[in-house]
Amino acid sequence: MKKINISIVGTGLMGLQHIKAISKSKKANLHSIVDISENAKKLSNKYKIPLYSNVSSLLKANQLDAVIVATPNKLHEKHTISFLKKKIPVLLEKPISHNIKSAKKIIISSKKNKTPLLIGYHRRHNAIVSKVKTIIRSGKLGNIVSANVLCWFYKHMEYFKESWRTTRGGGPLGINLVHDIDMICYLLGSVTYVQAFTTNKTRKYKVEDTATVNLIFESGALCTLNISDTIVAPWSYELTAGENPAYPVTDQSAYLIGGTNGSIQFPNLRYWYYKKERSWWNKILITKDKNKKDDDTLVNQIDHFSDVVFKKVKPKVNGNDGLISLKIFAAIKKSAKTGRRIRV
Repeated sequence: MKKINISIVGTGLMGLQHIKAISKSKKANLHSIVDISENAKKLSNKYKIPLYSNVSSLLKANQLDAVIVATPNKLHEKHTISFLKKKIPVLLEKPISHNIKSAKKIIISSKKNKTPLLIGYHRRHNAIVSKVKTIIRSGKLGNIVSANVLCWFYKHMEYFKESWRTTRGGGPLGINLVHDIDMICYLLGSVTYVQAFTTNKTRKYKVEDTATVNLIFESGALCTLNISDTIVAPWSYELTAGENPAYPVTDQSAYLIGGTNGSIQFPNLRYWYYKKERSWWNKILITKDKNKKDDDTLVNQIDHFSDVVFKKVKPKVNGNDGLISLKIFAAIKKSAKTGRRIRV
């Protein structure tokens, strides 16, 4: 089987995870890395691959099929468009960019150059998420009424040595909750209104450390997203999904989705329902999913990227998906500032 040769631009937290995923993939090879850190030199030696100090040098390299851009958000436009212009497919880490105008430029470049652009919302490639999507589509839950997403965890001080993580766009809304925004939209559809509240009272950086977000969907369903990177707790997707070895797994759930015929929680898959009459006076039943948690999500994403490059499939998460998440994120920021409900 022919493999695609992928270069990693940026070897931070996600860049390292992509390198590990490529090493496990049967459809991709690690071509090279682009970074100027000391750790990048060690990685180059470890994997016996070329190390480039900048994107321009990489663009002159031979046998490059695709790239993963995992640099700070403000550099996404510059780096991604430079590859798209050379018709090199890009898997771009979330969020698509640091503002809507920049995101649209990236999408336009992808269309103009007829080159695939994938956004790194890797959770859509999780087998558990796919199963939940199938259950919702089947109507098993009835009409979806409401959802609750909990995203509580504690980030250690070492994490904030990267100064961009303490400035605009570097807080948990932009880095972490964008994943949850994408996934809840993937599961429940389009969002019409947003209302949010944020605070930075614990860490006191220029960005938020805690937020609550209310969403109103086109279907009429409601959802509350609650996030904080200052709470010691087991209830966040990273700590419950078991898909990323960087995080220790807890036997908990982070998502609750409720309908008129039943409710589901995941990643610790549980389905709640009544056998006969729906009444809180009756015993509620539970079906527990016996499937193991999917720890190959990032590998699944790499394999999908390979299939896109070989033109076997279209991107599962495209530029427009990334733009939708960014628009919702912008509405959240505007609402938090004004206190008003904002139309997306």
